[in-house]
Amino acid sequence: MAGVAAMFAMAFRNGRHDPGLDAYLESICFGSPHVSPEIGSRVFENEAGALCAAILSVPLRFRVEGQPVTARLLCNFMAAGEEAARGAASLSRHFRGRHHDFLFTDTSSEVSAGHWKAGEGRVLPIQSLEWRRLFRPLLAEVPRLHRALRGSVGQTALAPLRLVDAGLRRRYPRLVAKMPSGIEVEEVGAARFLSEVRPMFGRFSVHPDWDQAEFSWLTEMVESNPALGRLRFSLSRDASGAVIAAAAYCGAGRGRATVLNLLCLEGRERESVSALLADLDRQGHSEACGMTQPFLMLALQAQPHMVFRHRGYFCMAGRMPALHRAADQDLLYAEGLSSESWSRLLTDF
Repeated sequence: MAGVAAMFAMAFRNGRHDPGLDAYLESICFGSPHVSPEIGSRVFENEAGALCAAILSVPLRFRVEGQPVTARLLCNFMAAGEEAARGAASLSRHFRGRHHDFLFTDTSSEVSAGHWKAGEGRVLPIQSLEWRRLFRPLLAEVPRLHRALRGSVGQTALAPLRLVDAGLRRRYPRLVAKMPSGIEVEEVGAARFLSEVRPMFGRFSVHPDWDQAEFSWLTEMVESNPALGRLRFSLSRDASGAVIAAAAYCGAGRGRATVLNLLCLEGRERESVSALLADLDRQGHSEACGMTQPFLMLALQAQPHMVFRHRGYFCMAGRMPALHRAADQDLLYAEGLSSESWSRLLTDF
């Protein structure tokens, strides 16, 4: 693992090797309850035993038209040394769609996306977008420009901006996210969220399985990422008391809220998006963001002060025809907890 960590540091961090990187890579590569030699990460070594290339892989359980399948979430693809090209080519050939049931990534670069397409994979453009909804524009933007303002000391310096944002919200009322009439949002525990969200997966022909062991491991991984903040779960209810939506999100203090998962009953998308955003606004967050999904696209577009940007290509491949039918019909759901959104390799080290 030390060799993989050194390669990661060289490829993605200009050689800076964080002391906790080795242990975290160990958790990523071997911590999942479903890991095995056949579906784990893969490395390429030359004849002398030197490490030349590696692909990190996380096994995740999915249902494909009801059939249980262990998908492989492919994370970092890296190569180094004189034989880097040979190692990278060997791993690319191994991860062609015809050899595996289900492969995917949600953070691919343009170059890597080209490799996916050459290897019989495909890029899903909507899932490659991030949505972002502003509530308090100055509080959202200034820390992005000045790193010193992101810590606890910086929060004191931001106090005058809160007053300006309050004035902007009075002048431009559409910055305030409105709770839909008759809808209430309550925070719940992980077990309750899981029990309510499972039936909502029924609208998708490809979706996470989330058995208890895997769900517990995923929540532990999210909670170990200090950049995201506390992991929380909520349910939205209508006037009759029926649960119409379930959400998982992270947030710390008055900064960004990162929505990992938002699922809802079919036909209740607009209310569900509005209710979650209103709840996050009420909590004092400066902005909210998340991965775009086809079934939520119209509801997201209806929101004021909503913007979309490229977040990294969502690529998928696999030899199962049902997988490609789901992609064609926008019936594939892989997001948040069942993606790389929680990884410290994206936000830390």
